[in-house]
Amino acid sequence: MMCTIKFAKFDPNAILPSKREEDGCYDLYACVDGDIMIQPHTVRLIPTGIASAFDYGYRIGIRERGSNTKSTLITMAGQIDSGYRGQWFVALYNGNDVPVALTDDVDVVTKDTIIKAPKSKAIAQFAIEVVPDVDMEEYTMDELMAIPSSRGNRCLGSSNK
Repeated sequence: MMCTIKFAKFDPNAILPSKREEDGCYDLYACVDGDIMIQPHTVRLIPTGIASAFDYGYRIGIRERGSNTKSTLITMAGQIDSGYRGQWFVALYNGNDVPVALTDDVDVVTKDTIIKAPKSKAIAQFAIEVVPDVDMEEYTMDELMAIPSSRGNRCLGSSNK
């Protein structure tokens, strides 16, 4: 199956997603004027300057980039549905005790009072995922619990793996 993604720029300075042929995910870039500050232990929605349209039966899953570990920025989960036509945003969490600034610097710079991360580098990545057609059925709890399962209703850590 081939999915076609049509992109439009909200901002003429936006960078369209990109990837190398052997990569599994596409890189996403911030699109902001000037520096943008993310305070310690907070989440900030970062605009990408892009919007999309793509085929029904697919979704976009926004994911972490390995290079974000340099600044301890964590990409929060995000989904773009095929019917959404608004600007894409990436939710970034600052896991540091100091602010992180997305700046025009070319490298990550760590100081005692601030971390600077280059906004020219990708801030997240995304994968194109198939959305299967699913039949949903409602059961009572007794009917559901009667369906054979080796785990049953045992919670977190119950598999001892």
